[in-house]
Amino acid sequence: MKTANGFEKYIKSTVNIDSNIVLPHKSISFKVLLIAFLIFTATFLGALYQIEEQIEKTNIEVIKDELRSIAAITAFHMNGDFVEKLQKPEQEISNEYQLIQNSLLRLILENERIRDVYIMRKGENEDELYFVVDSALDGEHASVGEAYRIADAPDMLEGFYHPTVDRNFTNDKWGQTLSGYAPIKNSKGEVVGIIGIDFDANQVKAEAENRSRYILLWAIVGLLLILVVSFIVAKKFVGRLNNIKYVIEMLLDEKLDVLVHDTGNDEIKELGMQVNKLINKLVLDKEQTMMSMTVGLVNALEARDKYTHGHSAQVAIIAEDIMHHLQIDAEKRFTINLAAILHDVGKIGICDTILHKKGKLTEEEFAVIKEHPLIGAKILEGNSSLQKIQDIIKHHHERYDGQGYPDRLVGENIPFGARVIAVADSFQAMISDRPYRSGMKQEVAMQEVEKNKGVQFDPQIADVFLEICKNKQYKSK
Repeated sequence: MKTANGFEKYIKSTVNIDSNIVLPHKSISFKVLLIAFLIFTATFLGALYQIEEQIEKTNIEVIKDELRSIAAITAFHMNGDFVEKLQKPEQEISNEYQLIQNSLLRLILENERIRDVYIMRKGENEDELYFVVDSALDGEHASVGEAYRIADAPDMLEGFYHPTVDRNFTNDKWGQTLSGYAPIKNSKGEVVGIIGIDFDANQVKAEAENRSRYILLWAIVGLLLILVVSFIVAKKFVGRLNNIKYVIEMLLDEKLDVLVHDTGNDEIKELGMQVNKLINKLVLDKEQTMMSMTVGLVNALEARDKYTHGHSAQVAIIAEDIMHHLQIDAEKRFTINLAAILHDVGKIGICDTILHKKGKLTEEEFAVIKEHPLIGAKILEGNSSLQKIQDIIKHHHERYDGQGYPDRLVGENIPFGARVIAVADSFQAMISDRPYRSGMKQEVAMQEVEKNKGVQFDPQIADVFLEICKNKQYKSK
């Protein structure tokens, strides 16, 4: 690793002890201080080396998640019927080809990491795929029907079945890239091709190298702090540095709910503050990634379902009010708030005839609608950043008395976030207009919540919400 080499050069140039030098002290106290300094310096450097590796690995996974999501959303909005028609090079002058190519070029301009976006289809030869549309800002692009060897990107075929991403960087005649893929479907639901999105490998690696230099800088600062403080108070130094070591080990285990707590007032406390800043940055980066994915998923749903437009945001507002009243900690509130925004994302998998039906649903149609919590959890299954909210989305239609779905959970066996969203979602649905009925007045909806305490709703959460409703008027959307 580059950082490790930097440490080695730094140590060789800075810590140079000549064997002919006579040390000024040879007391036990001095030896203990020297040993403590060497041991904890090595511990500090080793921990930073490990955290750099972990941060680099985590960053690559976050980039892969982002790439997979961009590919899935782009494929969802692609006109599969147009794609299916494009078979020959002379069709490059057609309106369909130009329309698709321009939309892909806009995507490249909106994201500086993207180097190329293209659409491919299967052919008769199992070893090759064929270009349908290829877009690149440098003007060098493949023609319609140009063959591409699958051996150059073995993970590409998986994109015909579900959104995926290359396991490793790939090399072809266009250079080294990290690519994401997702299936494109026509109006009949048939897969007619895949969207491919290439991230420039050099830019991804450059970001990792910048982080390495940042970590190396703080490693040098930390080493100097250890040198100063260890020769002042060895015992206290050991205990306080072990506290920092413990937090770093938690970070290596991807536990971001820890902070360095130090009662001192010196450089070691400053080091702890820098570690805390690093933790806060990791948390913020993770939240921003999650929010970006959330916006994409919600926009995809709201584009299909007029009723859902604004509903999820209002459910999130109600859930936030309940959690604020219950004094729920910030991390848990953030997770539940995301779940509230995404609680109906599974409706993306429900057909339009049922989703947009103006009359009352039949038993068979309602059974299909009841699948949306499971579909929503399945959509998030491959996304590590959204893993915590899967259970909440899956169980937000469970009932406190065990008569809900999909698993008929009872009472506090239902995840807390799902119990909060159950109250918020039901209340918001009651006060909203539907194609077949007008929304209830807030007072009438409150009576329904009161009547269903302990039956459909958690009694404590219902009581808290009813108390909030006495002083706040909620909008239908």
